[in-house]
Amino acid sequence: MSWCMVLGKLPVEYVDYVFYARRRLLERIARGEQLSFEKLMVEFTRTTPVVITYGPRGLSGSVKMVGLVPRNEYIEELAGKAEYYAYEAPRKGLREVAKVLLEEFYREEVVDFTKLGGLEMAFNHSWWNIRATGKATLLFYTPPDTSYEVRCRVEVHEEQEDPYKRYMNALHDLYHRPRRGRSNYPTYVFVVEEIYDQSSTREGFGRKIYP
Repeated sequence: MSWCMVLGKLPVEYVDYVFYARRRLLERIARGEQLSFEKLMVEFTRTTPVVITYGPRGLSGSVKMVGLVPRNEYIEELAGKAEYYAYEAPRKGLREVAKVLLEEFYREEVVDFTKLGGLEMAFNHSWWNIRATGKATLLFYTPPDTSYEVRCRVEVHEEQEDPYKRYMNALHDLYHRPRRGRSNYPTYVFVVEEIYDQSSTREGFGRKIYP
């Protein structure tokens, strides 16, 4: 699959930020490179936007971890693979987990760049607001100056056998395997509708870059 087919109409800089930069970090971890704690924390900001919502619980902002979501035609297959690596395969260290992510899940031909997924663990302001409005804005910030405002329509996946719920919970458990059982959190799928470059650069300061 060509770069153009994968990227579609999404801006190159956004796709690099949410996908290729993450992939480059995983490649370094998989090679066994030593990364400082400070470097890792800065890179992880690409996965932890502030989720901004409004609704019955008022105007709210909550930091949540989000991940990449497979394309519709791959979600069932990859949900099964994620469950295998999380619950059946021998437990892996960080380096081995990075290799699995690169080989199975962080492949451009299977990722839907118009979506991001996350789990609801707190059941507080965001939960009630998103269920009422189906809307959220994801605000990413990576020091010193990179920031994206991503306005989304939000799907809530709660059914036990829903493949998006199975996939996101299994990926979470691949990193943080619970002591017993499996995670069973409701899953958000954030469908990207608009993107603004909020970076403090000449190209940023609220410039709309999608659509």
